[in-house]
Amino acid sequence: MPPQDLDIWVLAGQSNMEGVGELTAALPPDPRVWSFTSAGHWEVAEEPLHRFWESMTPVHQHLRRPGLPAEQQGMSDAALAALERTERTHGTGLGLAFGMAMADATGTPVGLLPVAHGATTLEMWEPVAGDEVGSSLYGALQLRLRRAGGRLRGVLWYQGESECWDAALAASYARRFTAWVARLRADLGQPDLPVLTVQLGRSTLNSIIVSAWDTVRQAQYDLPATVPALTVTSAVDLPLVDPIHINATALVRLGRRMARQALALQDMAGYTTGPRVARAVAAPAPPGLGAVRLECTGVTGRWHPADNLAGFALVDAAGRPAPDNYVFNAQPDPADPTHLLLRCNLPARPGDRVAYAQGLFPCANVTDSADMPLCSVVVPVAES
Repeated sequence: MPPQDLDIWVLAGQSNMEGVGELTAALPPDPRVWSFTSAGHWEVAEEPLHRFWESMTPVHQHLRRPGLPAEQQGMSDAALAALERTERTHGTGLGLAFGMAMADATGTPVGLLPVAHGATTLEMWEPVAGDEVGSSLYGALQLRLRRAGGRLRGVLWYQGESECWDAALAASYARRFTAWVARLRADLGQPDLPVLTVQLGRSTLNSIIVSAWDTVRQAQYDLPATVPALTVTSAVDLPLVDPIHINATALVRLGRRMARQALALQDMAGYTTGPRVARAVAAPAPPGLGAVRLECTGVTGRWHPADNLAGFALVDAAGRPAPDNYVFNAQPDPADPTHLLLRCNLPARPGDRVAYAQGLFPCANVTDSADMPLCSVVVPVAES
């Protein structure tokens, strides 16, 4: 039986929250971290946390059946669950790492509710009237919360990849997700329920609209300014296991990043929700060259690496790279290691912006001393 004082965290979104990391690299179970399994009972959390063919809510089997190979189409849910238990090689997620980090910091056991599902759009997470049995993703989330009990502390959300095959969906993502969060909080009676989100990482899928990918990333970056008790961290610096999914060791890092954000929202000393760029401002430079200082907040310690930070560019208002002005080096500002100093071919011109980690597969590596990353962002350059 689980402890009576579990702090409950929901794992929701699409496949990178579901987890596609290698099972051979999974963290071992920890008796302080429990999972309300897909089948609907508590057990000490063990990867994989999402086991859809065992699910107590029919939406997950319904969504998976169309993708089965022909030879498995006639198999029962139970037979498919047994097959998956013996043949599955991937499925590690970020939840166990998150739970362990939270238990370390708070001394309280953690309960995870894994409800994510790969390839799902935000529209597929909308409420469906009269769903009492979990025939929709939203209904399944609500039903599992009612069955699980415990103290709901927040929602971990990693989704947005499926919005990037359509530019209009990407453009409306901020509005739609803000409304979804408001509806969830209202239905749960928790207007300040923490929602921890992940900004889109990297991908090599050529079917994605690149501009849509950047649009969703920027929308995710901007959300904390308008939605209270919502945070965003990044996966843009993390390695992949396939063209769009983060690998197992990276998911451990991401789970710990989200835990630091949760602890910051709980006002735990020494934790921040992560670095943010407050503004970009032109800085003094040698004759004929340019420099831009990124003044940042939420940085723990200093920036890493110590020199040659990658991923920065100067762009115009439309996001086009400057044809003759490049960031040839980026480093922690010698005058204040929580800021960044970018050195450029030329001084910044009116309308220039600093872009970090743009495009589907940027080379971006900037983190602080707590391994909290700089999120993908575009910010205008102000005069000094």
